[in-house]
Amino acid sequence: MKQEFLMLADGAEAVNGKIYILGGGVERHLTKGFPAGLRADIAVGVLVDWSETNQRQALLVRVVDEDGKPVATIEAEFVAGRPPGAKQGQDLRTLMAIKGPIPIPHAGGYKIQLELNGEPQDPPFRFWVDQLDGAPNSPART
Repeated sequence: MKQEFLMLADGAEAVNGKIYILGGGVERHLTKGFPAGLRADIAVGVLVDWSETNQRQALLVRVVDEDGKPVATIEAEFVAGRPPGAKQGQDLRTLMAIKGPIPIPHAGGYKIQLELNGEPQDPPFRFWVDQLDGAPNSPART
């Protein structure tokens, strides 16, 4: 099992085997002050090996600051089944959307890390949050 993608998005929703991503991949966010609740979702795509289907799998998503201090942790379990028509040996894609807001205690760099069954996945998704300086065209919202 391995991470296929991991990203921050203005909005994400996983429905019926599809993931809908709005404003995905934005790495710079602005907020009026701290602490802040970043209005963003986390989109996750996992490829599950055929031999790992129909079994409980552990997922851990952690948001950490520049010093590695966790600011949010999400733990879940999922089971990837074998849908009709699946070919023996194929990887099966599991899509998830984790809804925000994400707590942001201070300005600076952050990263989202994914672990699957205790195994760290790469790459993490890095993003930065800064104080809004009054500019009318902010790249993202909080």
